[in-house]
Amino acid sequence: MKLEKSQKDLLYLLLKQEEEISLTKIQSELHISRRTVYYNVNKLNEFLFGFGIDPVNNRRGEGYYLTEEQKKVIREVIEIEQSVYNLTPDERVQYLVCWLMYPKEKVFIEDIIAAFDISRNSVFNDLKVVKSAIEKYDLSLEFDLKNGYSIAGQVFGKRALLLYYLKMLLKKLSYKSIDFLNAIEVEDFYARLQRISVNMRNEYDDFNLLAIACVLNIVHFVDERFDFSILELRDLEKTDELRMIDQYFEDLNVHERLYLTIHLLGSKASSVIHIESGQKDIQLFELAQHLVELFERQTLVELSEKNELVNSLYMHFKLSMYYYQLSIQISNILLEAVKVNYESLYQLIKSICESIQDEFPFILTDSEVSYITMHFGGHQRKMRSKYYAPIRVLIVCPSGISTSTLLRKEVEDLYANVSVVAATTANNIYQYDGKVDFIVSTIDLDTNIPWIKVNAILEKEDKSKIASMISMNVETYQLNGENLNGLFSVLRKYVDEEQMENLRRDIYEYFRNGHFVVETKENDQLRLGDILTEENIVQINKNITWQEAINIASEPLLITKSITPEYVQAMIDLVEEHGAYIVLKNKIAIAHAKPEEGANRLNVSLLINRKKICFDENIGIHYLFILSSPNPRSHLQILKDISYWTNEEVNLKILLNSNIDELMNFIKKMYQ
Repeated sequence: MKLEKSQKDLLYLLLKQEEEISLTKIQSELHISRRTVYYNVNKLNEFLFGFGIDPVNNRRGEGYYLTEEQKKVIREVIEIEQSVYNLTPDERVQYLVCWLMYPKEKVFIEDIIAAFDISRNSVFNDLKVVKSAIEKYDLSLEFDLKNGYSIAGQVFGKRALLLYYLKMLLKKLSYKSIDFLNAIEVEDFYARLQRISVNMRNEYDDFNLLAIACVLNIVHFVDERFDFSILELRDLEKTDELRMIDQYFEDLNVHERLYLTIHLLGSKASSVIHIESGQKDIQLFELAQHLVELFERQTLVELSEKNELVNSLYMHFKLSMYYYQLSIQISNILLEAVKVNYESLYQLIKSICESIQDEFPFILTDSEVSYITMHFGGHQRKMRSKYYAPIRVLIVCPSGISTSTLLRKEVEDLYANVSVVAATTANNIYQYDGKVDFIVSTIDLDTNIPWIKVNAILEKEDKSKIASMISMNVETYQLNGENLNGLFSVLRKYVDEEQMENLRRDIYEYFRNGHFVVETKENDQLRLGDILTEENIVQINKNITWQEAINIASEPLLITKSITPEYVQAMIDLVEEHGAYIVLKNKIAIAHAKPEEGANRLNVSLLINRKKICFDENIGIHYLFILSSPNPRSHLQILKDISYWTNEEVNLKILLNSNIDELMNFIKKMYQ
């Protein structure tokens, strides 16, 4: 039995719910009638029965739900049942790019219609988007009456885009559901790559290995040659990757083996092959410096070890430049996690990068922006407590400098006294035996040191697991005048010494299996619509200087004592020192100063002037935000919300003559 779209929508809705969902809520979420909900539940139960799965649960007065065991089995079933029929237009474009890059059979309009079950017009629209998407890689969509559709261009460019889009596609579909892939051959290549990974101490991400296996399945039958420079060949010959590939992929020609080596090096971003310094070096270093300076000016967030951040960005840019020169598009598998968990920071970094896009000597993709976000996320200053002894943690994360830096910060941010001793690879952990309290790892380990496995970007459950490990060790209290070293010190009073080690091992195993005893809570950040009130909006129609504008816009915040007069002067001084850096696109500006300059509480005001406020003869604005934030991190979401006003599709001209009610309605709708 196949599920219809509305029934699949209901299933996906139930899968993502952590508790019961009411009939009314289902109607609202899916825009269907009560009768349709009952019908779809019955059809869904028939589908589940066919796989031996219990029907959807319904608790009277609470609503429908699935147990965790049901969800686990259903997700396995869905992977088998996945189909190209329910792909979105963007996902169809990804599928088409991969399909048409090296088509094993001729592809015509009728084949695409049949594959997706869509109209002819939809196919033409999709192909139009495909044509636009591949042009930046110097590729072209070609068609002739005899051979159908295909993508033409340089070999490196074709394979770069193939891997890039395959990774996105594999997040939606199982490789078994993709018609242009041979599942048996993919599994063979994947198994070989996994054996290499085991021999290299699991330093590769499984998802990347699967994507590379899919690429090999598509291209290995194609007779292509690559132009490697002497420098590139010299570097590749030194790597363990090439030695292992020669051993496990004897059936591939030498060019394919060299190319596969480059991709393995790319998926293990922590190991950078030697990159010669050249003319671009100074440009890349200056780009890193400029990016850091712009971030500090626009956010006034204090960065820890700023020089280290500049250097890490510089090294990342060198690697990005190296792969760009080889036309290899390295995709960040953590892209979606970064967008969700660091949404405000990601959007701000994206906005800053796009403002200086011409300075990047390589394509600024979303993956590149996410890597840059991870670097910045790992260098925001945190205050430590002096009252408790530090908990020593080792990070094992082979996914690259940006990932390990961000993971380090996330772990240290959980508690003031967590101290990350180092971030290393699995084969170096023996050096830290006796020097750390436990290990936080993104891969499985074989060690006697207590360890837990987490996601590279911590989810709520990961944070709770780490907090539980900390509770086992942290020295925070006394009993009968004796300092206690966490929970184990208490247990030792009631457990025989010979059983203590077994107890300790079982507890750590309990945590490794995903359980926890301390739960962490996520704090929702305030949005612009939450704090920008009617009283904080000033509307005028006057010829004034930008200094006068800052003073006028600041008045509502001075009245509520959200800021001090010194804060206003500090904002003016910053513009006089650095120029009109506060001006964004769409005639918007955001002025703010450092918290210590006189920011008493989080607040925002807005000045709207029908007459243009000029900073010089070329720069003028109509909208000026004043932002006050005593916490250097709490205002990132507000900055992100304000930056949304700079989007070209947001028509702000209508606000110049709007009344206060219309303004407030506009703001509320914008952040719904």
